[in-house]
Amino acid sequence: MSRELLSLDFYGSEIIAALVSFDEETDTLRLRRAVRKPCHGFAGAFVRDMYTAQRELAAVFEEIAEYTAGPLSVIVGLRGHFLSFKRASGFQSVSSRNRIIGRHDIEAALHNSIPTTLSDTLDVIDVLPQSYTIDGNVGIINPRGMAGFTLEVETFLSLALATHVKTLTQIFHDCDCPDFQLMPAIVAQADALLLAGEKESGALLLDIGPTTCSAAMYYRGTLVEAWEIPFGQNRLAQAVADLLQNDLETAQEVLKTYEPGTDEIVDEVLEEANAELLQAIKKELLHSLLYLQHPSTQLVLSGTAAQKALLKPCKKIFGARKVRLAAPEDLLTDCGEARTPVYAGALALISHILSREVQEMGVTQEKPAGLIDGLLDKLGLNELF
Repeated sequence: MSRELLSLDFYGSEIIAALVSFDEETDTLRLRRAVRKPCHGFAGAFVRDMYTAQRELAAVFEEIAEYTAGPLSVIVGLRGHFLSFKRASGFQSVSSRNRIIGRHDIEAALHNSIPTTLSDTLDVIDVLPQSYTIDGNVGIINPRGMAGFTLEVETFLSLALATHVKTLTQIFHDCDCPDFQLMPAIVAQADALLLAGEKESGALLLDIGPTTCSAAMYYRGTLVEAWEIPFGQNRLAQAVADLLQNDLETAQEVLKTYEPGTDEIVDEVLEEANAELLQAIKKELLHSLLYLQHPSTQLVLSGTAAQKALLKPCKKIFGARKVRLAAPEDLLTDCGEARTPVYAGALALISHILSREVQEMGVTQEKPAGLIDGLLDKLGLNELF
C-alpha cells in the first residue's frame, strides 16, 4: 500500500514543494514531483498580501494536482521570526496501581509539558518528545506498554505567533486545503539531515536561506536549541556590494551568474563575504547560553547557500572538527534537480513526519473497542493486547 505526501516549505521568496509516494510495504520514498514557485505574497511563512498569497499557493496545488489523483497528506514547513522554541517537561500519574502505560497517558504527559503561563499570543505548533522517565528510570525512548506509577517526559516545544498562524491557516482554507500539519522546518531538518552519531556527539545544523538562517543544535542525542536568524544570503550579497563598492542589485546579479574560479578578485571578495556572513550568524548564536555551554564539534550545512566554499571558513570560525553539506538519504527520485540543497527542507519535512508516525505507533496496535476491551481497560491491561 502506498501513500502520497506533499510538503510545502516557505523558503525566502519561494514556495518549495515536494510530492512523495511512500510505499509502506518496502518502506521506501519516491519523489514524484518537485516544484519551485515565486511567492511575492509571502515572506517565509509570513503572509504579506492575502490575495497574492492565495493565488500563488493555488498555483502550486494546481501543478501538483496533475501528478496525483488520490488523497494527500499535506505538511507545511514554517520559517521566520515569528517562531520561537522552548525546552519543557511534563508529568502524568498513572491512574491505577501497575497500570500499563498507554497512548492516553503519553498524550496527557505531553500536554502537561505545555506551560500554563504560556502567552495567549502564542500557538503551540509542535510538541517533540525527547525522552521519558518511568518511576525515576530515565532515558526511555517509548514508554508505551511498560508498567509504572509515574510518567515524565522531556519535550521540545515549537511556538508561533497566533496571528500569523491564523492568517496562514485562512489562506489554506481559501485554497480548499483545510487539513494540513504545521511543522517548523528546522526541527524536521535537524532530525532528518543529521546522522545518529552527529546527534550524539553534538552537532549544529545551519540552513542558510535567501533572507533567513535557521539553526538547530543537538547535544547527547537531544535537540536542545533552535534559532530563526533574520538574515541569510541577502547579508552575503550586501557584503559583496560593500567590498566591490557596487550597489546591492549589481552584486546580486554578479552572484547569480558567477562561477567560482573564473575571477581571482571576485573569489577573494566572496571568501571575505562568506566569512562575514558566518561571523554574523555566530554572533547571533552566542546570545544563547546553551550554545556557549555545549559548543558543537560538527557542523552540517543546508539551504541555498550550502556550498563547498563554506566548509573551510566554517571550521575556522565555529571551531568545528568536521563540516559537511547535508544531503537527503534513502530517496528514490524522478527529479534529479531535487537533490540540490534548496529542496532539503521540503524532503526533510516528509522524512521527519513519517519517522514520528513510526515512533508514536509504539509497541502495540490499536484494536476495535469491544466488551472484552472495556474489561481490560478497567483492569489496566488493555495495552498488552
